[in-house]
Amino acid sequence: MAKVLDIDEKDRLILELLEKDPEMSQSEIAKVVGLSQPSVGSRIKKLKELGVISHAYGLNIKRSGLYVLKVDVKCKRPSEILNKLSNCPFFLNGLVVAGEKNITILLAGEDLTTLEAIVDKHIRAEPEVYDVEAGIIVRAERDAVMPIKMYIERQKEVPCGDESCTNCNYWKIDLCLGCPVTGHYKGTLWK
Repeated sequence: MAKVLDIDEKDRLILELLEKDPEMSQSEIAKVVGLSQPSVGSRIKKLKELGVISHAYGLNIKRSGLYVLKVDVKCKRPSEILNKLSNCPFFLNGLVVAGEKNITILLAGEDLTTLEAIVDKHIRAEPEVYDVEAGIIVRAERDAVMPIKMYIERQKEVPCGDESCTNCNYWKIDLCLGCPVTGHYKGTLWK
């Protein structure tokens, strides 16, 4: 059973204010909430320790201009699929979910064919994957920040452990921009 958070109305108001303006100062929050600045600071510290508040820097899905693909997968071992993708620069996040599909994966990139190639080659091709459904995220209703690897160190091996881009048919016929890690990347986001 999930632990229920012990937060009160003042905590909820602080969270709402920070959601609307993450840069709002503790003094400004204190005026709105009706507490002293040190009390607001203590509450924010408590909320951080509970894991309710965290700072996230990354891709704002709503404003990035990148394509974001939501991939729902039915597979035998969700953690193995997520582990394989976790170091991929295009991977935003993966969620283990209940239901017919047991993983939701979010990928981001500057073109759809590369994202489709990742799905075909690194997800659909896995022997323990039974079903895959992919959809383009057309619009985010609110700002949604997802960490994305922007600094890429070049390596000889691709993070997914598969063959080099130069041996990949998707890359050869320009259906994939390639992996930024390998140095065979043809795109502009990680140049």
